[in-house]
Amino acid sequence: MKQITVSTNSLTKSPERKTSFDLSRWLLILLAIQFWPVSRIAADPENLTVLLQKADRLDDSDHFLEAITILKDLEKGDPRNVEILYRISRVESDLVEDLSDDAKKKPYAFESIDYAKRAVESDSQSSDAHLATAIAYGVMTDFVDDRTKMEYSKLIKAEAEKAIELDPKNDYAYLVLARWNFEMTQLNPILKGIAELLYGQMPPASQEKALEDFQKAIELAPNKIIHHFCYAEALAKIGRKDQARGEYQKVLRMTATCREERGYQQKATSGLKTLER
Repeated sequence: MKQITVSTNSLTKSPERKTSFDLSRWLLILLAIQFWPVSRIAADPENLTVLLQKADRLDDSDHFLEAITILKDLEKGDPRNVEILYRISRVESDLVEDLSDDAKKKPYAFESIDYAKRAVESDSQSSDAHLATAIAYGVMTDFVDDRTKMEYSKLIKAEAEKAIELDPKNDYAYLVLARWNFEMTQLNPILKGIAELLYGQMPPASQEKALEDFQKAIELAPNKIIHHFCYAEALAKIGRKDQARGEYQKVLRMTATCREERGYQQKATSGLKTLER
């Protein structure tokens, strides 16, 4: 709010009139504050931090639409703020994973990529913006043909690696890169042929590199259920049953804080039963 300047000349001319005018002005200002747009209020750095933290909590507790509402209100007042933009992308990616109707998923998937790109354009040095981009492209692979899926795989790898370059402690970026490495070693012949056509030759990927990246993600964030579960799944697929069993058991011993984590625990229980067959 701009500071109201007062001319000293007017004070000498008519004190009573000036006092009346000032009171009227302040009453109008106070009344206007009640209708001040949320996005304008949110421009205050301290208030912005509070609202971003609230959106994070809503995202973590599966209240995705509420989180998106808060973030898009903030976007109106600061449309190039990377902290707002990459969060919108991330929450929309989470929402896509949560929805069961493909018709409802697709618009959020496309919008997630759009916001991730805007975040990178706003701040190319933001590790979280590049991570959001990698995740958004990963989500979009469910809605595209095989060729496009392989094209996106190049972007997923590049964005995850850039996120790690900018922030070597970005555990989720290591998780994304681990899954990329592992899935590239599991391609069926058709996808492998498309990948070789697009890449010229298959990009370097190996199960051992995938396992190293899973371990790095766990090292950086040992209390995140998703890291242990994805590591367990990879170990089970390559026949390392004892190691997989240990990771599944860790998943079950940890405290789930949201529906997604409870889902991983249910899958871990199923995974343990499969290992015993």
